[in-house]
Amino acid sequence: MLHPAYDLTFYEFDDERDPQIYEVLLCDLVHGKPPFKPLYIGLGWYWYVYAISCTAETLHLPTTKGWDYRVRDGYPYLTAMRTSEEEAKAREPIFKEKIRPFIEDFDGVWDPLKAELMEIYTEAKESRGLKEWDDIKKLSNIELLKFFLDYALVINRKEAETHMLMLVATYYINGLFQEMWRDVFGKEAPIDPDFGKLMTGFEAQDSRVFRELWKLARKAVDMGLEGSFKSEDNEAVLKELEKTDNGKKWLAEYKKFLLEHGWRCERMHAYDNPAWVEKPSLAIGRIKMLLSQKTFVFDDEHDRNIKEREETEKKVLARLSAEQKEWFGTLMKSAQRSGYWSEDHGYFCDFYVGAMGRWIVSEFGRRFAEAGCIDDPEDIHFLHAFEIRKAAIPMGNVNLRPYVERRKAAWEKSYNLDPPPFYGDITKAQDVLRSDPTLSVSTQVPIVREELKADLYGAAAAPGMVEGVARVIMGAHQLPELKEGEILVAPGTSAAWTVAFSFIKGLITDGGGALSHPVIMAREYGIPCVAGCVEGTQKIKTGQKVKIDGDLGVVYILNS
Repeated sequence: MLHPAYDLTFYEFDDERDPQIYEVLLCDLVHGKPPFKPLYIGLGWYWYVYAISCTAETLHLPTTKGWDYRVRDGYPYLTAMRTSEEEAKAREPIFKEKIRPFIEDFDGVWDPLKAELMEIYTEAKESRGLKEWDDIKKLSNIELLKFFLDYALVINRKEAETHMLMLVATYYINGLFQEMWRDVFGKEAPIDPDFGKLMTGFEAQDSRVFRELWKLARKAVDMGLEGSFKSEDNEAVLKELEKTDNGKKWLAEYKKFLLEHGWRCERMHAYDNPAWVEKPSLAIGRIKMLLSQKTFVFDDEHDRNIKEREETEKKVLARLSAEQKEWFGTLMKSAQRSGYWSEDHGYFCDFYVGAMGRWIVSEFGRRFAEAGCIDDPEDIHFLHAFEIRKAAIPMGNVNLRPYVERRKAAWEKSYNLDPPPFYGDITKAQDVLRSDPTLSVSTQVPIVREELKADLYGAAAAPGMVEGVARVIMGAHQLPELKEGEILVAPGTSAAWTVAFSFIKGLITDGGGALSHPVIMAREYGIPCVAGCVEGTQKIKTGQKVKIDGDLGVVYILNS
């Protein structure tokens, strides 16, 4: 039986063939919960799935040809497309040459690529005379359509190819290092505290952005504007700031920040969430959270993390034989840069391209609603690219409601489901994941050790132990609900959640592997974390007391 996927045959799930061919398909809780809406999964995510395989074939990954994706009941499931033994043997020597630049000079590969992406984004705006969010309203219908097609077929594809080239290469290197760690030390790297310490002490672009937010918060305090931020309504805060000269001066600085760094949506992988540059009140919520922070917490931890990393490097290398040290050390240095890249790329890849997509399709939504093609501008997210093309010029003569109605009904049904964590034979999960080190560090299954008698087992962890009161938050828009010192429980976190790490004392997530945002940032902030628990948000309720053991990668629920 084929399960429909919003009229996207590319993603249809075959009950009989898919589990048989792939053995097991795992729910991508990191990216796909809550479920993607049709426009994004058919456009933005489509290019990512393509680019994974494109990169796997370009680099000649020995063990896989990339990932395959299916969608069932609105949720994405992924698995590895494994090669045969003969294929792996033939691909191995080519792969070793292709991967060499990433190992020998990581920054020499990544820095030019991210600069190129920023040039593409800038040219796309400036060549059309666009700077601020509302400028896009100046474009004629055909100009907007041209922009959309350039975005969909050129910009989006280029970003995806760059994104996945770096992701596959760096994650594969990290995965190889994890395999060597397991072989040498007999421990699973993602939940080994020493491994975690080796991966800390790196500053990525996202931390720089939040440092700028913190500086804006300090400037507001220095200018005597704290009182303007008291309202719970962030739109009211903006209005209050407009009332004074100092407030206007501060808002001018804030606008400069947004025009440079505000091309980011609340959810990294979606077009249905507003961007900061579109809705300035969004980042005001982050600034309010930072007003009480007299120092930037990341900086407080950074020097300690570097020192601890360097000490751990010496300790670990001292345990190796002379024959092991050279290759282990080379892999270690490259694996450390992969953790840095995992946080650095969000700014240049996911956030910027997602916000640009939001910019264009939101304007089509507005125009389609005005022309009577759809009932509500937000209905645009239940269309596909070729339907936008269909109505872009004739517009008022095209009725898009039938597409919207059935897909919206399917999505709403999916939204209220708790998706099964897998389909197929779960005992095969580790074999499938380990067949592709790229996959094994981004989507992992819990490492269960029954003797620990824990309530939740993680797939990866940041070291340390802590007890506290849980706060379950399902989306970044709920972050203002956090109270200082609580333990955050979430489906996953992305760069949109980074501000929370200044306040929480522990973190538990349903999804995530060794190179996922929650684990990396928890390590940088010195916060115990257990990620990849699958059922954390289902089993834990706000107000319950929980214990995180990040050294073992487990969670205990201390009261009902």
